Amino acid sequence: MAKTAGTGTRAKAEALGKETTTKKIENGMDQMAGMASKFSEYTEGSVKALADTTAASTEMLREIGSRNMNLFTQTVEQGVELSQALAQVRDPRELLELQSGFAKSVFSAYTAEMVAQTELYLNAWRDAAKPFMASMSR
Repeated sequence: MAKTAGTGTRAKAEALGKETTTKKIENGMDQMAGMASKFSEYTEGSVKALADTTAASTEMLREIGSRNMNLFTQTVEQGVELSQALAQVRDPRELLELQSGFAKSVFSAYTAEMVAQTELYLNAWRDAAKPFMASMSR
């Protein structure tokens, strides 16, 4: 009977070890599932932020392209008008005044447009960064 009592104690110890190991494995699996869930949430948030940023960037690029074409068209039109005015000039001083006025006008328009576009670029960057900054702050 002594063997039976020793075997029973050993069996209890083995069962206790298996039970403890099983609990640890289950706890580990729960932790891994929790981490996978968090990773999935971050990934989903990042994909949504990327989609939002792409849409905003596309719209901004359209706006900037349109502004550039308008500036180009305006400059070409002014150049044509200048060419027509220069064709009728009889005095070299008038020629220089027309060319000087044209250069000032074009440079002023270009400078104003570049300032406006710089502001657009900065706002676009801020808007593009917002979704990512929001996801990073969590």
